[in-house]
Amino acid sequence: MERKNSLISDFLIPVGYTVLVYAIWEGIGFFVSFVIGKMTENWTNSLNNTYVVMLLQEISVFLIMYVLFHKKVDFVRDGKSSVSLLSAFAMLIFPLIQIGDDLMAIFYGKRVFSLFSGKGIQFFVICCIASLSIGLMEEFVWRGIILNGFLSAWKDKKKGIYFAVLISSLCFGLCHYMNLLAGQEFLSTTKQVISAVCMGVFLSALYLQTNHLIFSILVHGLCDFSNFLMNEILGWDYSVWKYDDILQWILAGGYLLTGMYFVYRYIKKTTGKGW
Repeated sequence: MERKNSLISDFLIPVGYTVLVYAIWEGIGFFVSFVIGKMTENWTNSLNNTYVVMLLQEISVFLIMYVLFHKKVDFVRDGKSSVSLLSAFAMLIFPLIQIGDDLMAIFYGKRVFSLFSGKGIQFFVICCIASLSIGLMEEFVWRGIILNGFLSAWKDKKKGIYFAVLISSLCFGLCHYMNLLAGQEFLSTTKQVISAVCMGVFLSALYLQTNHLIFSILVHGLCDFSNFLMNEILGWDYSVWKYDDILQWILAGGYLLTGMYFVYRYIKKTTGKGW
C-alpha cells in the first residue's frame, strides 16, 4: 500500500498536473484563436497582419495563464546566478550557431536584401516582438509551471532534478506533434520534436543556472525570431543551404550535451553531488 501511495504521489500526480496544465493551455489557445480570428477576419491578408494576429494571440493566452498560474511560477528563483562569463559564452554558443545557420541560409539564398526591399523594417520589428511573445508564453508554461512542478515533486529524490529536466523537456518536445494537425509531414515533425526535446534540456539548464526565467525567454524568442526570419525570406525553402539539415542535428546534440552538463554543474553546486 505504501509503495502504491508513493507511486501516486511521486509520479502520477506530477504527470497528471502536467497534462492538466497543457490541456488548459491548449483550450485557452483554441478559444483565444477563435475570438481573435473573428475580430480580425476583415483584416487584409498580409504578412505583417499575420504576425500581429500571432502577437495578439500569444499575449492574450499568456495573460490568462498568468492569472491562473502566477503563484506557481518563479520568474526569479531563490539563490544567485552561478554562471560565469565563460560559462555564459559556453551556454550561448549553440543558440548563436543556430542563428548563424539561419543567416547563412539567407545569404546563401541571395535574398538577404528582401528583408528591407520586400518585407520592410516594419515586418522585422513585428516578427521580433511576436517571436519574443512566443518565448514568453512557452517558457512560462514549460519551464515556469511544468519544470517547477516536477522539481517540487522530485527535487529531494535521487536524481530527481535530472528526471525533472528530462521529463519536462520530453513533454515539451512531444507536444510539437500537434503540428501534424496543421498538415505538417510526420518526418519533419519528428525531427522538430527531437530538436525541441534537446532545446528543452538546454533551456531548463539555463533557467536553473541563472535563476531567472527571462534568460530562457530571450534565448527561446531569439532562436524563433531568426527561424521565422529565414523562413519568410526564403519562402520556407530549406534546400538553398545544403548544410542546414546536418547542422540542425549537430545543434540538437550540442543543446542536449550542454544542457545536461550545466544541469550537472547546478546539482553539484546545490547538493555537493553531481550524480
